[in-house]
Amino acid sequence: MPVKLIACDLDNTLTENAFILPEIKDFLQKIVNRGIKFVINSGRCLKEIRRILLESKIYPSLGFPQAIISGQGVNIHYLKGEDYVADEVWNKEKEEQLKLMQREIGWEGIKWEKLIKEMNLFPKEKRISYGSFALKFDREKDAKLARDVLIQKNHIKYVTFLRNKGYITASLSTALKGKSLARASQHFNIPASQVLAIGDSQNDEDMLNGKFGFLSAAPSNADEEIKEIVNKNGGYIALQPIGKGTIEAINSFLLKNNTYLGKKEFRL
Repeated sequence: MPVKLIACDLDNTLTENAFILPEIKDFLQKIVNRGIKFVINSGRCLKEIRRILLESKIYPSLGFPQAIISGQGVNIHYLKGEDYVADEVWNKEKEEQLKLMQREIGWEGIKWEKLIKEMNLFPKEKRISYGSFALKFDREKDAKLARDVLIQKNHIKYVTFLRNKGYITASLSTALKGKSLARASQHFNIPASQVLAIGDSQNDEDMLNGKFGFLSAAPSNADEEIKEIVNKNGGYIALQPIGKGTIEAINSFLLKNNTYLGKKEFRL
């Protein structure tokens, strides 16, 4: 079946140094002009995502992205005219659950940090306050070990721990990228089997592992565990990194299904 919606992570999947290259922008414009929906699904907040889009000269008047999913799935906004409007039902529910999560976390972050230090894992940076917990490690393998311990010891209903390279954050377990993408695809009346999700790190796993029925792909710079997940889901691992790898992956699926454009028009 032809791909009708493409959802893409932002950092290290679409952007290089928080910027979308002009050739990537032009490619996305072509697929959108042919009727394919394009969605950004990022852990960043909406304000940061829109700033990156504006600095990359991707304006709402261009007609994409048709939706922005932000904050690890907590908020969804749809393009309407020259602005993005909230999915009020989803956003309200997730923001209320986020407040519950923050209250439940309280000062647990101090205990979590102590637990990690007992394993001789020491973050380079940390943001620990009431209801908030985030760490940054120099070594990705240390971040992986720390996350495994936190997942194992966690007892709080609404909490999970997501990792993006060396970063770990306490996140809302009832949102995440896969669940929110399922919501957005329902909004556009597009079945999961016609949705292609692309990502590079553990926090993208929820939309890449096949749990929601999406097609999946990853650029060559993706974490090895993400490549394994995508392979198990019958997805595509690009030979190229970041934005060019994302285009390569999209080409692979669209050309496989002989969808919308010819091979030459899709090539960079």
